[in-house]
Amino acid sequence: MFNNYIMRFVFCLFLSFFSFSFSQDYDEALSCFYAQDYVCAKNYFSKVINTKALLNNKTIEYSNYYLFLSSLKLYNNDTEYLFNKFLSNYPLSEKKEDAIFYMSEYLFEKKQYKDVFQLLSALNIYKLDSSKKYFAFFYLGYSCYKTNKYDLAKSSFYELQQQNYHPHKEDALFYNAYILFLEGSDDSALEIFKELKSSKKYSKQVPYFISRILFDLGHYNELSDFLEPILDSTRCDYYNDLLLIQAKSAYKLKKYDSSIVYFEEYKQLKDTLTTTQLYQIGIAYYNKGLYGFAINHLNKILFTEDENIAQYAYYFLGDSYRKTQDYNEAMNAFRAASLIDSDSIVKHDASYQFAILCYEYKNPLYDPIQNLTEFINQYPKSMHLDEIYTCLANTYLNTSNYDDAISVLEKSELISQDVKKQYQKICFYKGVQLYNDGMYEQAIFYFNKSINTELYSDIFYKTYYWIGESYFNLELYDNALQSYQKLFSKSNILYSQSLYSQAYCYLKKKDYGESIRKFQAAIEYNKDQKILYDIYLRMADSYFASSDYQLSVNFFNKALKLSGIEDDYASYKKSTSYVLLNDYRSAIKSFSDLIQIFPESNYIDNALFDLGNTYILSKELDLSLQTFSLIRANFPNSLYYPIATLKTGLVYYMQGRDQEAISVLKSLLNQFPNTNTSQEALHVIKNIYNETGQADQFLDLIKNINHNYTDADLDSSTYSSSELQYMQGNYQNAINSFNSYLSYYPKGLFYLEANYYLYKSHEIVGDLESAMLALNSIVNENENKYTIDGIFNLAKMSYELQKYISSEQYFSQLLELASEIELKKQAILGLAESQFKLFKYEQLLETTSNLVGDGLFSGKEAIRIRYLKAFSLYKMNRSKQSLVEFKWLALNTQGALKAESYYYIALLFYNSNDYSDTQTTIFKLVNELPNYSVWVEKALLLLAKNYIAQEDMFQGQHILNELEKKSSNPEILNELNLILKNNFLDNKTDSLIYIND
Repeated sequence: MFNNYIMRFVFCLFLSFFSFSFSQDYDEALSCFYAQDYVCAKNYFSKVINTKALLNNKTIEYSNYYLFLSSLKLYNNDTEYLFNKFLSNYPLSEKKEDAIFYMSEYLFEKKQYKDVFQLLSALNIYKLDSSKKYFAFFYLGYSCYKTNKYDLAKSSFYELQQQNYHPHKEDALFYNAYILFLEGSDDSALEIFKELKSSKKYSKQVPYFISRILFDLGHYNELSDFLEPILDSTRCDYYNDLLLIQAKSAYKLKKYDSSIVYFEEYKQLKDTLTTTQLYQIGIAYYNKGLYGFAINHLNKILFTEDENIAQYAYYFLGDSYRKTQDYNEAMNAFRAASLIDSDSIVKHDASYQFAILCYEYKNPLYDPIQNLTEFINQYPKSMHLDEIYTCLANTYLNTSNYDDAISVLEKSELISQDVKKQYQKICFYKGVQLYNDGMYEQAIFYFNKSINTELYSDIFYKTYYWIGESYFNLELYDNALQSYQKLFSKSNILYSQSLYSQAYCYLKKKDYGESIRKFQAAIEYNKDQKILYDIYLRMADSYFASSDYQLSVNFFNKALKLSGIEDDYASYKKSTSYVLLNDYRSAIKSFSDLIQIFPESNYIDNALFDLGNTYILSKELDLSLQTFSLIRANFPNSLYYPIATLKTGLVYYMQGRDQEAISVLKSLLNQFPNTNTSQEALHVIKNIYNETGQADQFLDLIKNINHNYTDADLDSSTYSSSELQYMQGNYQNAINSFNSYLSYYPKGLFYLEANYYLYKSHEIVGDLESAMLALNSIVNENENKYTIDGIFNLAKMSYELQKYISSEQYFSQLLELASEIELKKQAILGLAESQFKLFKYEQLLETTSNLVGDGLFSGKEAIRIRYLKAFSLYKMNRSKQSLVEFKWLALNTQGALKAESYYYIALLFYNSNDYSDTQTTIFKLVNELPNYSVWVEKALLLLAKNYIAQEDMFQGQHILNELEKKSSNPEILNELNLILKNNFLDNKTDSLIYIND
């Protein structure tokens, strides 16, 4: 028993010692914990827990609690495990609320707000001591805010707001106010935010929310006063947004100066403005009368989901354009506003403004008649209806769209005199338009419509004048004269203007007496030196043709006194007149002067030949021989070379120098066999041999040369038969007959004539290729009477057949040979046209520069030369020079060419980035010449590109969309769609990033 006692005592002593040892470990753990040595604490608490059977439950419970806290403080991965283990093992522990608080704080730091909410919402926070309770309310409130549980968040924040001081009181106030702000409780939120104005933590953020709420409440004056000192300091968050709020507030207060200032500063800080912002700054500028700045903002609004903004934006954009006198742009903007149904009042007024602008300013995109009519149909009770009806009536008179205007007026049956007057005037203008386009027959049709109104006004007589001009250009001279005669005693001014044209009509009809009388009468009314020069020349020609050579000389002298481009011609014809007057001394002097003064003239060989003949007539045979020798020496290819050689032989024959005559004439036989000239030479040789009794010499001669001396009659009769078929108009028979003649007589006496008429016959039946073959046979011979005409026609047919290389060659050859001024002009023009077709722009410019003298060309020929020059310069990128030429064309032409010139002027301006002049020129084109759809559509396409280059996207897009509806030209539509694709990614959306404010 003693032993049992001893054993019990020993056991108790051991237990007491062991318990004391672990109690020391627990104390050590607590010491480490409170010393924040959580690693040490964690080790000791773990050691205590592992011997839990030897300790009381409370110590083990606390050890688990502190082990969890130590792990939490160390952010160890087993924190949540230890927390859950503690709650599971000790659900009734007095440390449970503290454990939950610390765990929620831990999770809050880790931003696991859902878990925080789950822990704290299940906890009676009021049980926590005051040091933890209000932190718990903040953790719960913020976690609820982050998880959108706003009611519980506000309740939690409220607990903190009642405290006089707590570290999270300002946070609670801020987030509670923010939740109220999100919920739209602006007054409550504002009250709390104002409490935080002096907060160090939130002083930079609170101004934004106060400003937002004041703006939403419409307290713009208070907002403006509140923000002004804040923005001056720039010590706040959301500075950009505050600038915007202040700008919008000033806008609402109609303080547009301030609004513009703040908007502009905001623009400097932001890359993109919303549609609403663009609208407001645009309207601010509009209300200050700064319409250009208004345009630069409103024209960026392409499309918005808020049609109301778009409609108002387009309306004020239109009014801004109108106030800056940009009427075409105003039209587009009002048109866009009129198509939106958002506000019926704005829609009505925009429609009215659009219709009036269509009436006042021409635009090919909009037909004023159509749009005025649409307004009447759409608003039959509008207060503007009387005005619109008046505009519609006036449009018929003012429009340049003559076809539609004529059609509409004809439907009215021309009941009233006023309508008749309008119809008379419009038909006249349509005729003039067609005349300027060279469409003379169509012009006469419309001139006759004008005359048929039987209204005897100035236009009535002007119409007869232009009918006369049209017939003249159609070479119907009798008809032209009939029209001019209608002016006699009715309109003295127009009649006097027509005298010059009448004179030409008679000249073309070869009625030289009347031609002279009309030219003489025209002198009184024409003071222009160039016209007088031409009148004197044509009068001289008429007197010459009438065999009144003395008066011919007088008028050639008058022309030469004025001087002009046909002086060499006048000198030649004057000299010839002296010959025909038998005034050989004057003729010789005149021919000699011509040769000396105009050494490069194409009349030189003519003059030398005629001078030689004149010397013969004046019995100065040696001088005659000298003159003919000049032709033979210097003009071997001249038409006069063989005749001059024949004349030389004849002069030798006349001087009795028979052997020299025979020698010269034999050389002619060798050079020009089987020609009429060689036949004449052979006849002279025969006479010489017969006169000298050497007939056998002649027989020997004709044995040794090629000739048809005995076959001449048969040759002549065969040719005459062929020629008769041509003269009777049997052209196919003539072709067959001439071909037969040439096959029998390939070098016959009428070889040249046969080929010439063969060419004419082929030309008449439309076989140009065969015609050219016949002509080549003529021009490939030595120069003859058909050479120049043949080359000219070869050139024309080559051009007509689009054989431009050949036409260039022939026109160049013609230029070298032609002596008559008209032929030279045709050669220069044809050469330039051929070079143009061959894209030889450099050579074309050389041609026009070197050959086109001042005054050489007039009328349409001069205009054509200027056009070829202008286009060549454009193609060679010589923009400044090209611009000068196209400007001249625009000033001096009408119709299609004027429209084309305007287009290229605009294009040249656009290529040099001169967008203002580009736009001005295009408007001139579309306003003055709306009927020339090809150039108008090309110009509108250029106008759209011009707007896009200036970042006026609204106008650019609007032009393209309207043009797309109207054009059927595939080339225009393809380029149009490409521009839309490249510049407007989605043709139905705005280019702005943010659509709504």
